[in-house]
Amino acid sequence: MKGLIKMIRFGIVGMGNRGNLFADTLLQNPYAELVAVSDAFESALEKSKDKYGVAGYADVKDMIENEQLDALVIATPDFLHKEPVMLAAKHGIHFMVEKPYSTSVEEAVEMDEAVQKSNVKCMVAFENRWNSPFVAVKNAVENGEIGDIITVNSRLNDTIFVPTQMLKWSKGSSPGWFLLPHATDIALWLKKNAAPVSVYAVGTKKKLVSMGIDTYDSIQSVVSFDDGTHATFTTSWVLPESMPLIYDFKYEIIGSDGALYVDLSDQMVRKAGGVYSHMHTLGTPINGQFTSAPSCMLNAFVDHIRLDTAPEADSKAGLLNTKLVHAIHRSVENGTIEQI
Repeated sequence: MKGLIKMIRFGIVGMGNRGNLFADTLLQNPYAELVAVSDAFESALEKSKDKYGVAGYADVKDMIENEQLDALVIATPDFLHKEPVMLAAKHGIHFMVEKPYSTSVEEAVEMDEAVQKSNVKCMVAFENRWNSPFVAVKNAVENGEIGDIITVNSRLNDTIFVPTQMLKWSKGSSPGWFLLPHATDIALWLKKNAAPVSVYAVGTKKKLVSMGIDTYDSIQSVVSFDDGTHATFTTSWVLPESMPLIYDFKYEIIGSDGALYVDLSDQMVRKAGGVYSHMHTLGTPINGQFTSAPSCMLNAFVDHIRLDTAPEADSKAGLLNTKLVHAIHRSVENGTIEQI
């Protein structure tokens, strides 16, 4: 208790870059308290225990059984979400889980069923729903400023630094699983009255395979919706490290009465010096307070718990996204149009 405020007791599983960002965010939230962390890597676990002064566990199961948690943040690799989700649901613990909800439709269905039975609050970390350019886009669409959405075109790429150096587990993922959920979720969010029904996609394996990482360099897909509209999604993991930012994210929404264009790669400030770069401005801390999309997202999750409101980016949204991205991968592998 701080004064008359009952603190929401959080645990975090997965103390990589994201886990640390979420931990730092919780330290600033007046309604939340970080009480424990979990990580399978001893070095990351010990560093986090020392940094945050909390209990640490190598196994998330032990953390859940030994701590009185109200909520859990799941920041494990793409393919390791099921166990902590099922444990949280079983023990009645609210949770926020990184995207993708799962890399398996079967697992995602099982996870969703567990959430529905438990009545815990589940929020999937589709952080761009809290990214100010996309919030502006959502408001413009809902205000009818571009009419009905005719088509969506997205390009979301990373430099080769991400699969070769930043992620230790890129062999178990792909640019499709790591990046596409961001882009596809925005389309599903904007086109909430239209459901995706089929997809055709192609992929390339050359550069990363030659470096011993058996995953796709790039994936291109066309998704069809039940309202007769279509969307294209392109993603790649092999941009050169000389790019001005580690990622390149562009989004185009064409409507019956107008269009919207988003370029998250150009954040308004360009820095020239030894190396030309774009400075990160979206999410710059103000008065010491975190303002990034992931921090705003986690703060929104805290509010859903304390105010007893339902997250929009819930288990159903996570399941639908997994079905869509899984269908994209099936289409790449089979060379066929896949139903969603």
